[in-house]
Amino acid sequence: MLTKKIISLVIFALFLSLGARTVRADFKLLDAMEEFGEKRFYKTSPTRLQAGPVRVHPTLRTVGTYDTNVLLEDQDNREDYIFNIQPGVVLELPINKHQVVVGYEADIEVFSKSRHARQNDQNQNMFALVDLNFPDFYVNVLEKFSETSGRGGTTFTERIPRYDQSINPKIGYRWNRFIFETGFRHFVRDFRRQVHDSLDFQLSEWTQVLYYEVFARLKALLEYQMAQIDYDDNYQRNGTFHQARIGFDGEIFPNFVVKARTGVQFRNYEESSETDFNGWVAGLAIDYDVRENLKLKLEFEREPIEATFGNVNFFTRHIFRGGLEYKIRPKWLAYSRVKYYRDTYAERSTIGTRVGYRRDDHTTLRLGVQYSPVDWWNLEAAWEYFRRDSNYSTLDYTDHRFTVSSTLAY
Repeated sequence: MLTKKIISLVIFALFLSLGARTVRADFKLLDAMEEFGEKRFYKTSPTRLQAGPVRVHPTLRTVGTYDTNVLLEDQDNREDYIFNIQPGVVLELPINKHQVVVGYEADIEVFSKSRHARQNDQNQNMFALVDLNFPDFYVNVLEKFSETSGRGGTTFTERIPRYDQSINPKIGYRWNRFIFETGFRHFVRDFRRQVHDSLDFQLSEWTQVLYYEVFARLKALLEYQMAQIDYDDNYQRNGTFHQARIGFDGEIFPNFVVKARTGVQFRNYEESSETDFNGWVAGLAIDYDVRENLKLKLEFEREPIEATFGNVNFFTRHIFRGGLEYKIRPKWLAYSRVKYYRDTYAERSTIGTRVGYRRDDHTTLRLGVQYSPVDWWNLEAAWEYFRRDSNYSTLDYTDHRFTVSSTLAY
C-alpha cells in the first residue's frame, strides 16, 4: 500500500510539473515509448482464412463524408461529398515465438464536385515486419512505405502528394530485470511536386535505451537519441538532434496504465543564423478502464517538430488529448474524442504585409457511435469539428465533417 502511495505521488508531481509550464504535424523523432522494448509485435484478429502456415487477414473499409469546408479556407467555404474505398490485406506467418508480417492498404479517394477534381487521389500504405524472440535477446525490423497526399503529417491546408519511407531495425538483450536495446532508423520524405523540393529530406537516427523492470507490470527507462537531418535542396535546414529522456510504462493500479517520459532535446541547425531548439520535451498518457464498459484516455505532449511553412525550420507543439468510450450494449459503442494543441513557430515569417511569429491554436472534437453486428464487421457514424485560430487571421478556418463508414476485418 505504501508503494502505491509513493508511485501515486510521483505521477501527481510529474503531471503538475508538466501542466505548470502550460501537443503532430510534420515529423518528429522516434518515440521509443510507443514501441516499448520487445512489444512491437503485430496484433491480428482471430484467424479465419489460412493458406498453409500463412494466416490471411483481408480488410475493406468504405467511408462517405460530407465536408463543409473541403479546402480549409476562412472566407471561401466549399462543401463536398468525399468517398473513400480502402481495401487491404495482412499476411502473417507465426513461427513459435517469432513472427513475419506484411501488409498493404490502398485508399481510393473521390471528391464529388469537378472543381475539386485536382484533389482526387489514390494513396497506398505498405509495411513488413520481422520479429524474432529468443530467450536472452530479440531482433526486430520494421519497414514502412506510404504514398499519400493527405494533410496529416504537414502544415499545409491543401493536399500535397509525397512519399514516406522508413526502415527501423533494433536489437535488444535481456539480463535479469534489465533490457539493453539499440536501434537505427532511416527515414526519407520526398514531395512529388517540384515546387516543394526544398522540403525533401532524409533522417538517420540512432537510439539507445535501457529498460528496468520495477515490478511485474511496470518498467522504467533511460533513453538517448542522436539524429542527423539532411535536406536535399535546402542545406540551411540541415541539423543534428540530441535527445535524452527518462520515463516509465506500465500498470500502476489494476486497469490504470500510465506511460510517461520527460527530458531535454537539443535541436541544432548547421547554419548559425538559423534558430535552434534547446529545451524540455515531455509526454504523458493515461489509460483507465473505469468499468468493463467505460474507458478513459488522457494525453499530453510537448516537443519541437519540423515545419513545412515558408522558411521556418520548426515549431513547438503543446497538445492535450482526451477520449471516452462507453459500451451502451454488447454490440453498441459510443465515443468522444477531443484535442487541443498550440503550434508556436520559431522564426518570423511574412504573410501579406504582416511580419511576425506565427502561432496557431487548434481544437478538434469527434463524437460517434459504432455498431458491430458480428465481430468482423463494424458500422460507424460520426461528427467532427475542426477549428484553427491563428494570429494571422487569413489562416483561420472552421470545418464540420459528417461520416458514415463500414469496416470489414475478416
